[in-house]
Amino acid sequence: MRRTALGYNLLYQKKRSPLGFTLVELLVVIAVMVVLVVMVMVFLNPFEQVKRTRDANRLTDLALIKQAIDISSEEATGSAEQILCHDTTAPCRGFSTSDSKSNNGTGWLKIDLSNNKTAALSSLPVDEINDATYHYTYCSDGKNWEINAVLESEKQAPLMGSDGGNDNAKYEIGSDLTLISSTGGVCNF
Repeated sequence: MRRTALGYNLLYQKKRSPLGFTLVELLVVIAVMVVLVVMVMVFLNPFEQVKRTRDANRLTDLALIKQAIDISSEEATGSAEQILCHDTTAPCRGFSTSDSKSNNGTGWLKIDLSNNKTAALSSLPVDEINDATYHYTYCSDGKNWEINAVLESEKQAPLMGSDGGNDNAKYEIGSDLTLISSTGGVCNF
């Protein structure tokens, strides 16, 4: 038996394979990866990014609808009531949760956009979530109209309070931003 100066037995010492990792090395690598994942989650906030994307789609949908309504109002030959409440008596209303995307006035938007030559919508857009909270609401008294939507991202939320409407919890577009009640999302008529 051979001994070193410190009294260790060198004959029975196992040689370590240069290809393997120790448990400590693996735990250190896993800990570093966990820290990196947490930092990415905190700084990039992927859930907020998804909300921003959905809000961008909502704002685009509403801008396209507004443009189509404005052009239909200019191109149409009937009265405002016939345009804003197609084939029904004013006042009229619609909700995108009905899932009726028809653009001929029978969908959730009661305006016939099918003959619109300049800004045609082949079908009406609906909210991506399209549930009791996140949907589009349409109201018209036969002279004016309003469409509301709820925005969900922290970045876009201030738009709901600065759109000129009567409801700080909804983003509002239209010719009269007081048609939809601020207490429950129903029409004020």
